[in-house]
Amino acid sequence: MTRTDTSPASVREDGRHARDRGDPADANPHPPGSAEHDLWRRGWERPDDEGNAAGKAARGGEG
Repeated sequence: MTRTDTSPASVREDGRHARDRGDPADANPHPPGSAEHDLWRRGWERPDDEGNAAGKAARGGEG
């Protein structure tokens, strides 16, 4: 299934799900150098966005 939602949150979520499935980081479907590539990779590397101020802000300042 191909996702049509390319919002930053959904792209990061796709990266997180890929990691959860055991997909390698090089399975990133977005073109290298694109914002989506970086977001997907961030989701894959830091699935809970721990220690990231943006992740904390995305949760409404909690966490």
